[in-house]
Amino acid sequence: SKDAQLALTGADSLKRAGTAYIIAVGVNEYANPQYNLKYAVADAQSFGEEVRLRQTQVAQFERVEVVPLINENATKANILSVLNRLAGAPGPPSLKAGAPALNGLKRAEPEDTVIIYFAGHGTAQAQRFYLIPHDLGYTGERTKLNEQGLQTILAHSISDVELEESVERLDAGHLLLIIDACNSGQALEAEEKRRGPMNSKGLAQLAYEKGMYILTAAQSYQAALEAAQLGHGLLTYALVEEGLKTAIADSEPKDGVLSAREWLDFATERVPQMQEAKMKQGRGIGLEIAFTEGEQNIAEPEKRSVQRPRVFYRRELEGNPLVIAKP
Repeated sequence: SKDAQLALTGADSLKRAGTAYIIAVGVNEYANPQYNLKYAVADAQSFGEEVRLRQTQVAQFERVEVVPLINENATKANILSVLNRLAGAPGPPSLKAGAPALNGLKRAEPEDTVIIYFAGHGTAQAQRFYLIPHDLGYTGERTKLNEQGLQTILAHSISDVELEESVERLDAGHLLLIIDACNSGQALEAEEKRRGPMNSKGLAQLAYEKGMYILTAAQSYQAALEAAQLGHGLLTYALVEEGLKTAIADSEPKDGVLSAREWLDFATERVPQMQEAKMKQGRGIGLEIAFTEGEQNIAEPEKRSVQRPRVFYRRELEGNPLVIAKP
């Protein structure tokens, strides 16, 4: 069955121009430097700035606010506190560096849009997946992580349950969540390699119940890839450098309006294409490139695994779709 829609028209005096909040989380520098990454901060900053620019050009909102949570500011407490403030709960985040944009955080209302972007480590364990913030809790050697150390990391991380609870309280008219989580390596891989962000029933249910758009990378048995020559992870490169800075993602229909559906669908198709092209290119110059550990010995590139982002959203068309850009 489909949801029934009821449209109510209020007085013009009740109209309010909304605000677009862009929460851009990126962690290169972890409290334990053995977990440092290369491009998460560049990805988060590029994403936040380009989406801000495009939303300003669309001119749908009175204000477009970017809330950056970078490196030491990307703690579990700060990330959840920002979401709680947008849900109307009191209490400012305790940032170590100034972030004036936080002063503009108010309870999100139906006229508003909230876009949440996370770039950093992520892991899948048992039936849950976790986003690993700056303060991961574990101080030992990465190669000697034991069960106790793993449980410490999970306790300091943001589980899908905690994420769902925080997002569920948001009353924004549009919600978009993008997770570009790099698998933390063998020590943190799930026992069941096909379990993880892609298969989270909670996120799929949340997308339906809240009418959210959710894009997740990578599947739990694949890494969220970082390509040195691009300076970004592949997902963010597809979303920002190609999806926003060119008009290529505006395709269904090609009408000068890039909807959230078009944008996210483009990225899910484009990322595997980029990897396949890279593997074929490498073979042509004598390099065996594999995007999944242990597959370098598979002779035919087309038989190697590729990162396939997954997208969740309601399949029925909305009456008021989220417009990302007007290329």
